[in-house]
Amino acid sequence: MSGYNVILDISRELRQQIVTSLQTAPNDTFELSGTDAITLRPPVEGLPDGLVASLFLYHIEIDGGLRNQMPLPDRTNPNRSFKPPLPVSLSYMFTPLGTGEETNQSIIGRILQHFHDYPTLSTLEGTPVGDSRGAAAPELRVRHDVMAMDQLTNIWSAFSQPFRLSIGFEVEVVAVDSGLPPRITPRVDEMVRAVGKVGA
Repeated sequence: MSGYNVILDISRELRQQIVTSLQTAPNDTFELSGTDAITLRPPVEGLPDGLVASLFLYHIEIDGGLRNQMPLPDRTNPNRSFKPPLPVSLSYMFTPLGTGEETNQSIIGRILQHFHDYPTLSTLEGTPVGDSRGAAAPELRVRHDVMAMDQLTNIWSAFSQPFRLSIGFEVEVVAVDSGLPPRITPRVDEMVRAVGKVGA
């Protein structure tokens, strides 16, 4: 199940995977000290020294096609049901922060390679994603988000920063479970009416 912290958990999991993929890259030494080398803040001026990259969650979108689901039956009690989760997709921008463009491009290539090889998240910090009481898939999909040039320009303009090499990723479908307790569902008894000839 996915509580309100699921978005933060996903950001942390992505960051951990990025750090691990860079630390284990063959024939390259990116000199990462740990997860602190990747910030979740936007790539703007004033960031601490020693950062290698920024993984910034810049947009959350509700999946309208999955939003209007029926109440979910309680698997342990057929007389109870839960409000369905809120389905959302998360859009991230990954930006290397080094001064050497050759290293930045190498980092971009490694991250693209990693999520091409491992495009799903089945655990978050070691805990299975779960299926949100049957209303979601037990895995989250990570895909490269092709960001149009005008979209990138708008983002960097909002940062008041000069354009930097960056790539986008989208994580879908994230289920944010309802925080409401289960509600009692009245039992419906099926009635069958026999239709026949009168007096037969």
